[in-house]
Amino acid sequence: MEAFAATLLPAASGMTSLALRDHAKQILEAVAKDLSTPQTKEAQSEKSKGRATRLLGAPETAAETHAVLRARSGFDINQLAAEYRALRTSVLTLWMDESEPSEISLDDVVRFNEAIDQGIAESVGFFSAQVDQARNLLLGMLGHDMRSPLNTILMTAQYLGL
Repeated sequence: MEAFAATLLPAASGMTSLALRDHAKQILEAVAKDLSTPQTKEAQSEKSKGRATRLLGAPETAAETHAVLRARSGFDINQLAAEYRALRTSVLTLWMDESEPSEISLDDVVRFNEAIDQGIAESVGFFSAQVDQARNLLLGMLGHDMRSPLNTILMTAQYLGL
């Protein structure tokens, strides 16, 4: 996965090995916790849509923190999602290579995919919020900086028009 993340240029060009795999462990730990937690069919359906139940006031998830750092590093949303696809492929490949076919539970594979999808939903939501916040801040600064020269021009034109 780290090797794949390094190909996401230009954003990954100056990133260290540690930065490229910064939250993979925490994301996978959250997935493992999810797999070990019982869930209802309704909860499973909601999670598959990226709407897992979340406690009010809960801290940022690893997926959300990862999204913020990737947004600040210049990644785009497609690169962020590509990291999750690479993580999913890496884990599933290792899982299949290390297990006997009779040991692999289809329910576990489905739940793993749902947990990864939930991570993608959390990351994309937080990433989008970060991008929106940066855009609004930039537009606010530009609007303010443009008003001052325009006001000066208008006042001068009014003065000359008298």
